[in-house]
Amino acid sequence: MKKDISAMDLYFLTQEFQVLEGGKVDKIFQKQDNKRDILFRFHVPSVGKKMLRILLPGKIFLTEYKEEYPEVPPGYCMFLRKYLGNARLRKIEQQGFERILKLTFERKKEEISELFVLVIELFSKGNIILCNEDMKIRSPLENQNWADRTIRGGIIYQYPPTQIDTPQLKENEFKETLQKSTKQSVVKSLAIDFGLGGEYAEETCALSGIEKEDKTKSADSAKIFKAVQNILAGKIQSVEAEGHILPFAFKSLPDEKKKFKTFSEAIDELFTDKTEQKTAKEVKPDKTSRMITAQEQKISGYEKAAEENQKKGEFIYEHYTEIKDIIDQLNKAREKYSWKDIKKKLKGHKLIKQIDEKEGKIVIDLK
Repeated sequence: MKKDISAMDLYFLTQEFQVLEGGKVDKIFQKQDNKRDILFRFHVPSVGKKMLRILLPGKIFLTEYKEEYPEVPPGYCMFLRKYLGNARLRKIEQQGFERILKLTFERKKEEISELFVLVIELFSKGNIILCNEDMKIRSPLENQNWADRTIRGGIIYQYPPTQIDTPQLKENEFKETLQKSTKQSVVKSLAIDFGLGGEYAEETCALSGIEKEDKTKSADSAKIFKAVQNILAGKIQSVEAEGHILPFAFKSLPDEKKKFKTFSEAIDELFTDKTEQKTAKEVKPDKTSRMITAQEQKISGYEKAAEENQKKGEFIYEHYTEIKDIIDQLNKAREKYSWKDIKKKLKGHKLIKQIDEKEGKIVIDLK
């Protein structure tokens, strides 16, 4: 991995994420300047605190560091806290051999258990989607429209078109897929058809003794299949080699490597800004005291603002579709009519109560 994780990277990371199962969500954080940076803090019985960081579009890992997050979080973070706060993580799994992670949470409320499914998409633009147990979308981080599916609140979540589930393939299925490939070379077929990505495709060729540019129809599929199985069975002893972050040492890359205990630790090392943690230790006591005093003076105001903003944020997310439809209709009407005409037509409207075009405000009653 050099930039975003591959399906194979996620295959190994999911093994490390199993430590989170049974853990309870302690807190959820979201960056204000980068709303695609979200951190889950869990308390796992007999283990302690564990943190899972999501950096959309294509990175996810366990981290030992908590960067600075705002006291008053963005709306989607408050929305997640409402539904997943104190919820217990019952299952964490990769969806097939896709760059999709699925987390199933259980929340107990007044002796009634509710299940929620958090889908984390780590391909293309990336997304986070909270669904009910029946996969009806409560709200995504971002609404998205694709040629074959739509992501928005109130509809059933649909997975993208299924790719080949390489870890589940039998040898005869692997051979058939390879020989039917439209890719000219073995390395391209492994990277694209089988979803291995470039690094793992090249390592497969190195382990099998197959030339990367060999034709798919004439290649020794038995050797290639065995090499893929050896990679899948690899023991995680992560390394960094020439900018590549790997779950273990690769034959196809140089011997000079920096070693890590876990795959997440290696990713964490590269993508987490530890400057804040180091700086905090170096701050002098008198400066720290002044900082604490200043922060304490703001806490009461922050708490009140947080409570009010949380209510507003949750309300907006719950009625997102209705609000968007109203705005879209007004924008469309504005192309043909003046504000005076629009106000006249909307007089007595059951939802739209007031329009102030000078201030850019619309008063809507959704109660």
